[in-house]
Amino acid sequence: MVKTLSNKKRNLTNGYRGSLSTLDINGMLSQAVSLHQAGQLLQAESLYKKIAVHDPCNADVLHLLGVIAHQRDQNIAAIEFIQKAITIKPLMPHYHNNLGSAYVAMDRTDEAIRCFEEALRLKDDYIEALNNLGNAFQKKGDNLQARRHYCKAIEIAPDYLPARNNFANILKEEGRLDEAIALHEESVAISPANSAAHYNLGNAYREAGQHERAINEYSQAIHISPEFAEAHSNLANVFKKTKQYDKAITHYKKALHVNPDFAEAYSNLGDTFRILGRFHDALDSCEKALAIKPDFKEAYVTLGTTRHDCGEFSASIDHYKKALEIRPDYADAHYNLGLVLLMQGEYREGWKEYSWRFKCKEIAEQINYRRISIPEWEGSSLNNKTILVISEQGIGDQIQFVRYVTHLRKMGARVVLESAKELMRLFESFNGIDRIVERSDSCDYGEKLDFCVHLLNLPALLGTDSDNIDSGGPYLFADHEEVHRWNLRLKSSSFNVGIVWAGNPNHSNDLNRSCEKEHFEILNTIPGVALFSLQKQAMKSNDNCLSPGKVMTDLGGELRDFSDTAAIIQALDLVITVDTAVAHLAGALGKSVWTLLPYVPDWRWMLSRDDSPWYPAMRLFRQEERGDWHTVFSQIDCSLRKYINSISQTTCNKGNKQRG
Repeated sequence: MVKTLSNKKRNLTNGYRGSLSTLDINGMLSQAVSLHQAGQLLQAESLYKKIAVHDPCNADVLHLLGVIAHQRDQNIAAIEFIQKAITIKPLMPHYHNNLGSAYVAMDRTDEAIRCFEEALRLKDDYIEALNNLGNAFQKKGDNLQARRHYCKAIEIAPDYLPARNNFANILKEEGRLDEAIALHEESVAISPANSAAHYNLGNAYREAGQHERAINEYSQAIHISPEFAEAHSNLANVFKKTKQYDKAITHYKKALHVNPDFAEAYSNLGDTFRILGRFHDALDSCEKALAIKPDFKEAYVTLGTTRHDCGEFSASIDHYKKALEIRPDYADAHYNLGLVLLMQGEYREGWKEYSWRFKCKEIAEQINYRRISIPEWEGSSLNNKTILVISEQGIGDQIQFVRYVTHLRKMGARVVLESAKELMRLFESFNGIDRIVERSDSCDYGEKLDFCVHLLNLPALLGTDSDNIDSGGPYLFADHEEVHRWNLRLKSSSFNVGIVWAGNPNHSNDLNRSCEKEHFEILNTIPGVALFSLQKQAMKSNDNCLSPGKVMTDLGGELRDFSDTAAIIQALDLVITVDTAVAHLAGALGKSVWTLLPYVPDWRWMLSRDDSPWYPAMRLFRQEERGDWHTVFSQIDCSLRKYINSISQTTCNKGNKQRG
């Protein structure tokens, strides 16, 4: 919103009558305007009021008192002052423009529009009023009128950046991001020394996921204006997004050095500390954000996720609910609340809150959500209907929840499953799918579809609760010939264990859920155990060496897709893995699998139990303290020795019975 000191100093004295005792009124007014322009609002206001006491009909002083009130978010007073000024001098376009700005701040958009239109009647080339009128129409949801006024402002003044930026924002809102970027690039070409132009272009690049370009533009904005707090903060946001956390912290702190009241920077700094496990610093930053801005819902969510990561689940729920008191439809708070409820086994309420994930911008991007024109299934009859099941989230999620597709078939539906490419061969073994299609953004499925449903909405729609999880028996199967081939290849005299120590590095919690390969060395001290890496990422040439005389066989290079992985798993005796897709795959195959969990696990593993209702053949090993994999592997070592001894004892007993 444009907040202008619209007259030059020499014009502000028009209308002054008389003297102010021995003081020079002209000097006082000039001093007040200088203070105002320097941002010293309280001092300027004090001088304006002294003048107004002596000359209560000075329209310029009344107008400037209104401008200051608006700048201090005291918009009722602003409207009163500026209306008095307009009564005295009704033909001043900037009075009407700034009155409109005060109305906009109070969400009185129709009155604001009338003010901006009056300003333009008095001065038809008033670009600030054109821009503000565009803003008002955009706020009202009339993008067509908003674009018209932005374009007119740009036509009058091609180098007027606010209108260019606002027009670009509409383009972004309409999904025309490339056009928005082109408009910002033109602005930078027109005004290469304008830090705001580089900043706005950086914002557009960031939204487009062009992180390096965004970093370059923010850096250029900071080079031009080193005290540009917002540029430091948004540069930090990109560094945080790209996991350059030290750089993110540096620039959040620079933003706060420039603007100590920058609540958003404190909240985002807190979230960065949370990711790094610096929980005390995270909580401190969030509390500072809320001290500045008590109704800051985003800070309450960050505070909630920090408490969640500390294992303080009741406190995290309280913070999410506080955010929802401030804004009942705040999707991020609903979604995060859902995660805690699901973790605690409160499935019915948890699924309801979890469904808000599609309305969370960042989460929706992470889980590859996209809108399609097919009607969403909400539980109606499926008899003789064709339904598309839309994949979402990671490979493990798709493996875990594909089990629900059989229910749709039982309801009389023809089921078309959208799948990640690397799962398609595996899912061909699943009884309950009529057709599998590869996930594609084209949304061209080649047949008429009556309904669609997102895969992770099925548990809620089918009434899944903690006591009725569909966990009966294996539901995925490996290719028999491939399993036979691997049975011949693996040493039958050994106890063959498949291991995975790291998940997808792009996963938001990979820092906590993955461990180091060296942790598995302890298992190689167990006689008769042979380790086989199922790690898909290529290992370095010496990575198969764990300790002198002990070798781990790398099978990752032979895995084309998860059908290959399934065949190997079926030929193994046991799988030991961190929380990755391999854990879900082994569980879905019915293979014995030991899953290693961080101190605060993903919601699906629940709390305080060593088994999983999702996979009967799975055993869970949990960190007792954050980051403590050593204790977990000590437990694994002890359990594996007992497990092998029990198998050996059982084999010996069977042999003795046969000989007897």
